[in-house]
Amino acid sequence: MKNVIIAQTILDAIELSTTLFGRGSIKLHPVRSSEEILDLHRRMKADLIITDHSLPEMGGVRLCSAIRSEPGLKGVSLIIYCDDNQVFQAACRDAGANAVIQKPVDAYDLFSKISELIVIPQRKDMRVLLRISLDGRREDASFAATSYNISISGLLLETKHELNKGDKLACTFNIAHAEVNAQCMVMRVDTTDTGRFRYGAKFLGLDTRSIVVIEQYVKSKIKS
Repeated sequence: MKNVIIAQTILDAIELSTTLFGRGSIKLHPVRSSEEILDLHRRMKADLIITDHSLPEMGGVRLCSAIRSEPGLKGVSLIIYCDDNQVFQAACRDAGANAVIQKPVDAYDLFSKISELIVIPQRKDMRVLLRISLDGRREDASFAATSYNISISGLLLETKHELNKGDKLACTFNIAHAEVNAQCMVMRVDTTDTGRFRYGAKFLGLDTRSIVVIEQYVKSKIKS
């Protein structure tokens, strides 16, 4: 079980039904101030702290510095959400934050970073075969890809085709006996040990039916 301390302001801005926070391997501990974060971390030694730079009593920089200065506390991973202010963001990094993410809260960016920092394994039983085409290109330019994880926020897909960050994709896939057609954008680009490409893609405006289908599929996999 991974214990995650998270600022209530951030929790209020995301979909709790997103798969990562729906897993039984994560326990959330919402807090409303930096002092609460520090006190709770001293008592329970969290695996990850997700805080807002503007929380009351103590800003993100002071909180991070306080945690990194105590031998018994400094091993935790820290994500700080910050306004679009280069000075504040640099100060958070200098204080020892593992990641500084710009507001407004983006659920895909958040969950991607959480997975990296507390090493949550991808669910191999959630693979989905997709047919993908780049928006604005010919229909015959479509290609196949495999999704290694999927949620209502987005998916992690693997293919031999090279894409670029910012590319918009049209995806078609079948889950739970239903076909889903969705638009998404490539947000992260990686390569595998075998030389294939792995992309993190965020859904763009999923319709209600698709959200329900994906949520039901994810819940069925979690239960199993």
